[in-house]
Amino acid sequence: MDKYVRSALITHIISISKQFMTKKLFSFLLSAIILFGCTITVSAQSASSESHAYFSPNGGIRDKIIARINLTKKSINLAIYSFTSGDIANALESAKNRGVKISIIADKSQSTGKSSEINYLISKGFNVKILKGKGRGIMHNKFAVFDDKEVVTGSYNWTDNAEYNNYENAIFIMDSSIINAYKLEFNKLLKYE
Repeated sequence: MDKYVRSALITHIISISKQFMTKKLFSFLLSAIILFGCTITVSAQSASSESHAYFSPNGGIRDKIIARINLTKKSINLAIYSFTSGDIANALESAKNRGVKISIIADKSQSTGKSSEINYLISKGFNVKILKGKGRGIMHNKFAVFDDKEVVTGSYNWTDNAEYNNYENAIFIMDSSIINAYKLEFNKLLKYE
């Protein structure tokens, strides 16, 4: 895992953990993350938010994304860099078939790859915007907003490689101010050419 991503994730976990855990449990969890890179779930509950952090490889992030797609009733706004998971594409297709409005923003360079699911989703009538970064840049976001009630974000691309081989993270967040920030960013990305 990139040292900056790991540092940001640990900082996030520390801030949440200090509020909701005993010192002994907090120290144990932080040690496990740093020393063993193990898969753990950290939950923080307050009146306004709840967050869960997951890690791969083999941390079940894909299944958690699919479960969240399956719970969605109204809308999914997805900005994704690399998307090669057929299982997640199938879950999105099922959601679309039951009336969920799905908008996707995908990276231009990754969406044309031979394993990309983006062309499949386009062929199934999904609303997909292909976007690149400024100049030679890329659209490197990896987030989804579900029913305007939950966001998943992190380093995790929606790929089998991310699930089984890479050291990745995904954070599921139910904090209204953070959800609103991601909604605004998604709408801003929709306006770019």
